[in-house]
Amino acid sequence: MLAVSCLAFAALVLVLWRGSETLPTLVALGLVCGLPAGAIMSLPARVLEPTTRALGMGLFYTVYYATMLVAPWLGGKLALWAGSAGAALGLGSATLLACPILLWGFERRLLLPERTIAQVN
Repeated sequence: MLAVSCLAFAALVLVLWRGSETLPTLVALGLVCGLPAGAIMSLPARVLEPTTRALGMGLFYTVYYATMLVAPWLGGKLALWAGSAGAALGLGSATLLACPILLWGFERRLLLPERTIAQVN
């Protein structure tokens, strides 16, 4: 569901960027964009042990909020450089398209067996 909703979200942002009917597209965006949020926020808990969960979640939210600070600035700079505010939507769509790829890498990493010192030697 996470990958599908991110792809649908990216497609709707592209449709909005390319000049579709604004109100129906924004209603669809509102319905689709919230779907992956809970699943994304649950990912750190899948890999963090109870002893490291507080530190891990602190790091996760630090990166999350730093990204929320930098991404709009970057989108604005891109829009100024391209001469169109739609360039920021393109950046957002590209970021959403990267999410399923990153999720695949995350899931693949979870499935790898842990290497012990005995296996390395």
